[in-house]
Amino acid sequence: MPIYEFKCKKCGNVFEALFYSLREKLQVACPACQSKRTARLMSTFGGKIGNTSSSGGGCTSCSTTSCSPG
Repeated sequence: MPIYEFKCKKCGNVFEALFYSLREKLQVACPACQSKRTARLMSTFGGKIGNTSSSGGGCTSCSTTSCSPG
């Protein structure tokens, strides 16, 4: 079940939508203004490589580039 991020072209709201199949139509209405003028966004991904964490853009809660496992 993929989760996609969308941005409303009318009001600028960014939201997520869950789909039950990859074949489903990806047109959704904005939950804020109900506009169907939405665009799917490119999402970042997260993962773990060895003892470091990778989230596509680095950690935002501290100034280091690697985090120790918790």
